[in-house]
Amino acid sequence: MSTYIFTDLTKPGRRAIWATGAFAVTQCIYSAVHMYQNTVIRQFIDGSADLTALEQSDSVVALTAICFLIVLVVAFAINGRFLYLASRNAAAIHFDPEAIRPGWAVGWYFVPFANLWMPFTAMKQTWARLIPSDTGTPNLLSLWWVCWVGMNFYDGFMTNQSEPNNLPDYITYNQGFIVSGFLWLIPCYLFAKIIRRLATAEHNPAEVFA
Repeated sequence: MSTYIFTDLTKPGRRAIWATGAFAVTQCIYSAVHMYQNTVIRQFIDGSADLTALEQSDSVVALTAICFLIVLVVAFAINGRFLYLASRNAAAIHFDPEAIRPGWAVGWYFVPFANLWMPFTAMKQTWARLIPSDTGTPNLLSLWWVCWVGMNFYDGFMTNQSEPNNLPDYITYNQGFIVSGFLWLIPCYLFAKIIRRLATAEHNPAEVFA
């Protein structure tokens, strides 16, 4: 008999969807801010903007980056709690000693290299027990994970790039961040769908307390 507690995921799921949405909106804002900076750079190059405007665009980008980091931390905390509760519910319904424990369903995201597949394994195990199916892992999970890993690699590549020392090249440099912000909408949308499915999974009380 499982000792894990079963929790109604309706409210945690709603909070997780809102947090994911806030992260997606912040990504779009970050892209828009870089578009704004590119516009200012072009105006400075052609002489229609002064150094003050250029410095102001730097300040706007820096402030937006700080806000983005705050939203990122809050979203990760809220979504991490949801993943933990969903994994715990899965263990409450069907305890498997070989399955990833609820704490590690979140913890593996912080372990280098292992975070390329272990969180996905945990998600598959949670899904399989909360939403049983004979068809195996749904394409939704696989597509979400490919997009998640791909975007993290992309952002890692962009972060490791040296800032250009001339303004024309800086425009190209900024375009990479613009693309990143909008591309993040894909894994965010897929993750929100996953959250909704897990949060609304129905179970017989006899299963939960078996």
